[in-house]
Amino acid sequence: MEREQVSGARSVSGRLEAVDAMRGTVMLLVFLSHFADAYLYPLGGEAAHLRERLNLLTRLATPGFMLISGLMLGLLYARSRDFGPLRTRLQRRGLFLLTVGHLLIVPTYRFWPDEPLYLLRTLVVTDTLGVALLVGPWLVTRLNGRARAALGLGLFVLSWVVSLCWWPESAVARTLKEVFFGQRQLSVLLSGFPVVPWLGVYLMGSLFGEWMGTWGRADAKGVGRRFELVGLGIAMGGAGLVVVHIAVHHLWHGAGFDTLMALTSQAQKYPPGPAYLMLYGGTVLALLGLLMRAEQAGYLARYLRATSVIGRHSLLAFVLQFYVYYAGLYLLRLHYTPLWPLLFVFTAGLQWCALYAWDLRGRAREASARLPAVVAR
Repeated sequence: MEREQVSGARSVSGRLEAVDAMRGTVMLLVFLSHFADAYLYPLGGEAAHLRERLNLLTRLATPGFMLISGLMLGLLYARSRDFGPLRTRLQRRGLFLLTVGHLLIVPTYRFWPDEPLYLLRTLVVTDTLGVALLVGPWLVTRLNGRARAALGLGLFVLSWVVSLCWWPESAVARTLKEVFFGQRQLSVLLSGFPVVPWLGVYLMGSLFGEWMGTWGRADAKGVGRRFELVGLGIAMGGAGLVVVHIAVHHLWHGAGFDTLMALTSQAQKYPPGPAYLMLYGGTVLALLGLLMRAEQAGYLARYLRATSVIGRHSLLAFVLQFYVYYAGLYLLRLHYTPLWPLLFVFTAGLQWCALYAWDLRGRAREASARLPAVVAR
């Protein structure tokens, strides 16, 4: 397969601004979700109900996070002439997430569960992404995009078959099930993002990155439209499952009712259900297509620049927001105010400023690293 450069606006390091902006948009939804957890949920009553309504929007975050991460894998591979060093970097990042990243994030959960061994009973989404970063770069050199997408779909189906059909009794087996395949009612973990279904989503995302990397140069606008149409089609399929969910809820309560309700619910996040992934994952792909076309047409330039700062440093942003919301804001125990959106904008703005300062530092280092080559000319 020939690998071609992608056209479109790029940052100093050559990254695609629309992709970074989409990842930054997803991270803003993570901010909003965890803001609602830390500020609205402890207040109870109407504030807690408001949090549930916000979840209709913030559920985009996790499918978007994993899809865009997988897309970056496919894009990097398609654009790279020598993938070996990149594969090593990605796998090192995966090890970092599974070790240092886990130890940085999990302590922020301390203020929530009153449970023993909570550090060992929390599987953060970055843990699952860490496994994907170890496995994905190895698979991308051995399977083409369609084969990876088929494998990803197969892993997702397998995870639900195991989740629905295997009911182990030992604590070890239950732990393995919850970590790798997921279970609707957790008995060992306090919270978790099971590895197998989310790895499947990550691999499916790598196909879209390959699209962007191989077709982008020949037809940049066409790739944006393709993302819009495919994303919209997937989202409409998810919406169709939600319609089935509503019909089943009102018309039928026979055998398999609970299973059908889980598979067709847009709220089935733990573990991720088909309707949830299709509705929100498809929406993310369609929005990415819109941002790609906006970038090419010169629209939304300020929004793209602002959110791409967050997207370029999504790992730092993800760790930082846990301390801002799950530690700082939760411990403040602020009273409810109808002006809470301003409080959210203030906290998000503080984090953006920190990430912008980090971005400037990185750009300065890149510029100094290129300086000798420029002088040599």
